[in-house]
Amino acid sequence: MGNNKPKKEEIVVLAFKKDSQTRVDGIENSSYRFVDSSIELMLAGFNVVSDKIGITGHRQDVVNYISSLIEVYIKIYNVNIDRMEDFDPVDFDPDIEEGEAF
Repeated sequence: MGNNKPKKEEIVVLAFKKDSQTRVDGIENSSYRFVDSSIELMLAGFNVVSDKIGITGHRQDVVNYISSLIEVYIKIYNVNIDRMEDFDPVDFDPDIEEGEAF
């Protein structure tokens, strides 16, 4: 039997292949526009423009940033989130193979 204990790394980079996260509704939804404008404001604050970006830092800082975007979006659009009891991440990402989802 193999060792199932995760290997500790100093840093892990999570990268997306171009167009790997394209959604059916594309850029025509409020959540996409909200996140895009948030990133645009961040770039404008540093007076830069780019189609390729990287967001990095300590895990806690990245999680706080993403969760704050979600929180602000929920408040702006008055979103109610209900827990899905039968949630299967494979249903939402065709790149995830059966048994690979965590």
